[in-house]
Formats: sequence, C-alpha cells, structure tokens
Amino acid sequence: MPRDFQESGEEESNPYLTSPTLVFSLILICIYIAIGFLVGDFISPLSIQNSQILLVLAQCDGPLPIYPWTLVTSIFLHASIIHIASNILFLLLFGFILEEQVTKTRWVTTFFLTGIAGSLTFVGADLAGFFLTGFPNALSLSCGVGASGSVYGIMGAATGLRGVVLIIFIAGLDLFAGGGFFAHIGGLITGLLLRRFWSSELKNF
Repeated sequence: MPRDFQESGEEESNPYLTSPTLVFSLILICIYIAIGFLVGDFISPLSIQNSQILLVLAQCDGPLPIYPWTLVTSIFLHASIIHIASNILFLLLFGFILEEQVTKTRWVTTFFLTGIAGSLTFVGADLAGFFLTGFPNALSLSCGVGASGSVYGIMGAATGLRGVVLIIFIAGLDLFAGGGFFAHIGGLITGLLLRRFWSSELKNF
C-alpha cells in the first residue's frame, strides 16, 4: 500500500492524542480493568463464575448469537491478562504500520469490519457444527471474546498476504490460539480484502 493513502494536508499538534492505534488500545485496556473491578477478578474476569457477563456481552452462540450486539461487544472483551496483553502488543505493532498507509477513518473501519467479520465466522462455525452434530447442549455454549479478529485484520491490511505469511512463519503465530481459529481467519481475510479495496480505489482516481 503506498504512503499516499494518508490524507494530505493533515497536520496535528499531538498525533498521539488522535492515533487510532493508541486510542483503541487504551479503550481495550480500560474495559478490561472496568470488568475486573466489576467482578472482582483481574486475572480471569470472564471465568465461568462470572458467566452472566459472558452471556450478555460475549459472543456466545447456540448456534445463533444470543444477543445481536455481541458481534461488536465481544471484540472489546478479553479472557485474561495474557489474552489482552498479546492482542495489545500486536495491535500496537501493526496498527502503527497501518496508520502510515490509510486515513484514520479507514483505520477505524478496518478495526470494526474485521472484528465483526471474525465474530460472524465464529457464528458460521457454530452453525456448521449445529447442522453436522445437531442442536448443541445449552449448558455448554461456545463463547468467543477478544480483539484477535481485528488484530489479524489490521495485520492483513497493513502487510498484505506475503507479509502475513512471513510474519506467521517468523513469529510462529498460532492461528488456532485459544480456539479462535475461525475468528482469526475471518478477520485476516477481511483485512486482506480491505487492503485490495483501498488500493484499487486510489488507482481509480
């Protein structure tokens, strides 16, 4: 993606205050801390003991989402300190790279579209399981949380297919980590498609 994806003429006195990478990273951290305070558990705030929050805000399917808004809210939830730390690390790494290539509006669009795509592929996997194995046990709903879909999507939009393959190989990223393969791959593919869309749109001017 060429450098001229960034809108020309944008001069900001303090770019850190308007950096979508930093803003969204802080939002994710603040939400994690707030839920930790709410449930009294900062290590695993979304544990089974705190399952009520899971049912209301997380992407729990049986096989369809219990609440439609969880397609978005689940993006901002994390199951543990390690979970959020790893997502924040990669969001900072690839988020700043993407900021150099696209406008802030497109950055935010990429974050939400890839995150929602990750949630939808998670739902799709549950639906496939429903049709293949029958109606799931209501006591063992499949729940997914985290910004991994958005992070993989931003990585794809920032580096492209070759970059993604190289990064996964060198860094040893586990697409299956946490059982979130479908969310990861859904976000990643959407990010790669958005990269192509941003590129082709500019070429048409």
